[in-house]
Amino acid sequence: MRISATLSIVALCHLATARISGIAAPFVIAPDSAFNVTILTENYIQSVKDISASFALSSTAADGFLGVEYLGSFYLGPKNSNILTNITLEVTAPSTTNAKFLTAAITSLYGASNGPVTEQFSVPITFGDETSEETTVSRDRSNICSTAAAPASSSASAMGPRATPSCTFPTMTNTLIQLSLVRAEGLINNIIQNDNRTGTQNLGELNGVLGDVTRAVLPSGQSCNNEPTGPWPPLSPADSQARAVQILRDTEGGLIALQGAVLECDKATAVSVLCRVLHLVDYLDTYYT
Repeated sequence: MRISATLSIVALCHLATARISGIAAPFVIAPDSAFNVTILTENYIQSVKDISASFALSSTAADGFLGVEYLGSFYLGPKNSNILTNITLEVTAPSTTNAKFLTAAITSLYGASNGPVTEQFSVPITFGDETSEETTVSRDRSNICSTAAAPASSSASAMGPRATPSCTFPTMTNTLIQLSLVRAEGLINNIIQNDNRTGTQNLGELNGVLGDVTRAVLPSGQSCNNEPTGPWPPLSPADSQARAVQILRDTEGGLIALQGAVLECDKATAVSVLCRVLHLVDYLDTYYT
C-alpha cells in the first residue's frame, strides 16, 4: 500500500483550514490489481486534525460497517491534514468479490476541543477486466454511531444480525456544534480584550448558529421550556466581565458534552444538554451587552 499527497502551493499549506469532503474511486475495478482511492478536500471554517482512513468492499452500503473485504488503513496525521489538495491512497482489490460498494471510514479531530468524529463514505463500484479511468465520487457523509448493528446479508440466517436505524441527527450537526465552540471562544477573547464591536458580532453569530443546532437536535415542534432568567444584582464592570467569561466557559463544556451525545446518537441526552446550553446563553444578556 502507498500514500501520497501533492501540495500545489507549498507556501500556503500552513495557512489552510480544510477538511475531508468525500472520496473517489474507479467505477470499474479489475480483480487482483492495485488501484487508487482519492480523498477529496475542501475549505473549512477551522483546522481539522485528520487521523486515519480505512477502506473495505461491501455488497451493501450500511452506516457503521465498512464490509467484510478489508482493503487497508492509512495514518494521515499533520502532513495530510488541512490541505486543499486531494490525497491519493493505493489499495489492492481481491481476486474475487461480489462487492457493489467501496466504503471508507475517516477519523478526525475537530476544533480547539479536538472533538473526535468518524465519518463514513460509500461509492458504487463494479468489477471488470480492466480498471477504468472513469471515477465514481461521493461527498455524502454519515457519522458512525456506536449503537449500530451489523447489516443483514443475503447469506445471513433469519436469526442473523440485522441493521438498525442510523443516527437520527442531520450529518452537519457536529459541524454546527464545532462552529458554536469557535464563536464562543472568539467571544471570550473579545470580552477579555474589551473588543465590544467584534464581541457583539460574535454574540450574534453564536446565537444564530445555536439556532441551527437547536433545529438539528430538537424534534420538530419541541422547545426547551427554560425558565426565564430572573433579575440579577448589578455587578462592577470587572465582575460582569468575569461572570460573562465563566458563563461562556460553561457553555463550551456543554457544547462538548452535546457533541458526545450526538456522536453516540443519544437523543434524550442531546436534548437535555442543549437546553442547558441555551439556558446558559440566556444569562449572557445580563452581563454582556
